[in-house]
Amino acid sequence: MKIAVVAGGTGGHIYPAITLAEKLKERSHEVVFFGSNDRMEKTLVPQYGFEFIGMDIKTTAGGIIDKAKSLISLIDGYFKSRKLLKGFDMVIGFGNYISYPLVMAGSHLGLKTAIHEQNSFAGKANRALDSHVDLVIGCYEENLKQFKNPHTLILGNPQSGKAISAENDPEVIRSFGLDPDKKTLVIFMGSLGSKSVNETLLKYFDLCDGSYQIIYAAGKAYYEEAKKAVDKDYIRIEERIDGAKVMKNSDLLLCRAGATTLCEIAAMGMPSIIIPSPYVPNNHQFYNAKALTDKNAAVMIEEKDLTAEKLYDKVNELINDDEKLKELSENAGKLSNPKVLDDIVEALEKL
Repeated sequence: MKIAVVAGGTGGHIYPAITLAEKLKERSHEVVFFGSNDRMEKTLVPQYGFEFIGMDIKTTAGGIIDKAKSLISLIDGYFKSRKLLKGFDMVIGFGNYISYPLVMAGSHLGLKTAIHEQNSFAGKANRALDSHVDLVIGCYEENLKQFKNPHTLILGNPQSGKAISAENDPEVIRSFGLDPDKKTLVIFMGSLGSKSVNETLLKYFDLCDGSYQIIYAAGKAYYEEAKKAVDKDYIRIEERIDGAKVMKNSDLLLCRAGATTLCEIAAMGMPSIIIPSPYVPNNHQFYNAKALTDKNAAVMIEEKDLTAEKLYDKVNELINDDEKLKELSENAGKLSNPKVLDDIVEALEKL
């Protein structure tokens, strides 16, 4: 089949789409990506060897004027999509406003259509497409309450497949100049980092005494600030890390509640403390985290309750309790589908 994959905006939409596309390519399907001309997918997707077709569709965020511009671009994008999708057999959308006109056009052209929802609280674009697609694929049981489409399957996040393949390797920790035999906390606040959490972390680092070691991926915006502020040989400050590889070789993770990060937590059975970002649409990171904490698969601290002292106490409590770490790990692992990629491809090929 010739398949159009539509993904954009953030890595949480794009990376799972790329991972699925790679699997579809293995199965001899032709995959072409569609996305925004002014978002990260334009440069990221071609790096993985896929053809990319850019669209000039504006975000739905902003004031009345911005929303009007967005509506005009969505309508224009719909009619352009009807032309661009000629010769395709299927359209798969991964959420974000960019997916709406393309998936809708595919549906009206009689192509097979599917959407994938990465979050426990479904986004507006996917909810709007619910009744127009042949298949809805979700990651959380909560999605079954949000989508009315009778063909809704909870199969998981394609990115889980890559996380599962990560291996135990002491050299990963040693490469940071740390001791692989010592308890290790990994802190990851997303590719851009978090200003508010970074401020708390710098105070938390002052409290740390070296009883465990820390790898902190501060993100591009806060790397230099954190690097200058921290001078302890058991704390490593990095701009970015290979998240799955480092997590696999660590004991505890402190992170945001982005969809990709949480799917990796489940796939690897990673004990974690989650600080959901309150600055996202529909507060969806809170609901992502809650989906894990309700199953005793993670610990959550809301940002409004976060202090350096509270974080210090919670990390010390968990990282020194092997039984609790094991419990969180086992419960997180139960939320992952190890056959997620095969299951999704099989469901798509049956359409």
